[in-house]
This record gives sequence, structure tokens and C-alpha cells, in this order.
Amino acid sequence: MSDTHNLKVVHLEHFTQDIIRLLMKPDFPIRYAAGQYIMLGFKTDDLKPFSIAAAPRDDGLIECHIRKQADSEWMAKLFAVEVGDTLVMQGPKDQMAVQPAHKPILFVAGGTGFAPMKALLDELLRQNVEVPMHFYWGARHADELYMHETMQELERQHANLLYIPVVSEEDETWQGLTGLVHEQVLKDYPSLENKTVYMCGPWPMVQTAKADFANIGLDPAACIS
Repeated sequence: MSDTHNLKVVHLEHFTQDIIRLLMKPDFPIRYAAGQYIMLGFKTDDLKPFSIAAAPRDDGLIECHIRKQADSEWMAKLFAVEVGDTLVMQGPKDQMAVQPAHKPILFVAGGTGFAPMKALLDELLRQNVEVPMHFYWGARHADELYMHETMQELERQHANLLYIPVVSEEDETWQGLTGLVHEQVLKDYPSLENKTVYMCGPWPMVQTAKADFANIGLDPAACIS
């Protein structure tokens, strides 16, 4: 297939025991956009979808954040890759895209759904968008907020960006907000009229959030997921 490429793993980082960051170099330059995803794996007939976790990088690398699935031999094999190994990809493929930024923006990310949200945020910051942007990131435990310090630094650098992390399960190491991330949005916003919402996370979270957000005025056309 014409969109099949080899990717060389050039950096591997374990954010947690079950979440890794891969930086991969394609065999030749690949054009992609924030919000797209790739099909990734070891052979072309057994690929799985993963969001690209950054806006297009100057170094041409493709970044993915991947959560390990229990009892999956395929995922165990992926988590065993090392720098220098080669993977196969198809794509990139369209998932969501940055919209014209005329209204305040909310990002709502659950777990590694952070990856495409971070890519879209990167792109909007690159465009010097000036509307208020509130980035909500929900995780079960504090250590799963694996780029917490990165987000805090972006918040310091950009006056129009507010970062709101939320942890859903009891965690003695966490002193911040607790509960379900989309419910924190409902607490903070009595109305979502004239807002744009980008959202990615577990399917049940996204579907529940869509319904609840529509009930407080979010235009379905302004909900990108």
C-alpha cells in the first residue's frame, strides 16, 4: 500500500509501568497534521490505531503515547521494543482537526486521550491563538498525568491557557481536584454556549460528556471528538 512506511524507534520513555512514549523516525519524511492518527504495528495485516501526540515536529519524528492493555500479547510485544527497532505504520489518517478559533476553547482529555488533545493544543499555540483555552485532563491516578510538569510550564508561558488536572481515584500523593474530569467541566461551566470543545478519552466518558455538555448548551457542531 502506498501509505505504508517503516518507522525506526529513536526514543522510548516509560511514563508509567503501563504508559510509554515512542518517538519514531519514518523511512522518508511524512506530512501529517495535529489530530491525525496512524495504524502501527509489526506487520501490515495486524496494525492498531494510535493518535499522533504532537503537532508536526521540526525533526520530522512521529510521537505516540500508548497505554498497555492487559492480557494482550500484541501489546506486550510493543512494550518490549527497544531504540533502533523498526515498526510498520499506515497513514496518517484523519480523526479530528483544529477549527477556526473564534470562541473560547475547552480540551477534555481522559487518560492517553491526552495525546491528540496535546497535538491540537500545540498547533493552536503555534498559530498564536488568543482566545481563552482551558485544558482539562483526567486520570485515575496522579502518576498517569504523565506530562503534568510540561502542561504546568505551558500554562506559565501562555496567559490564555489554563490547565486543570483531575484525578478520579483515591491517591494520597494528589492534592488537587478529584472526581470525573467531565463533571469538573460541569462544575466550572453552567453553560457551554459559544464554546468549542475538543474531547478524547474512553468511549463511555466521551459519550456521557457529549450528552451532559449538550444539556448545558454546547452546539453539537462545536464538539470535536
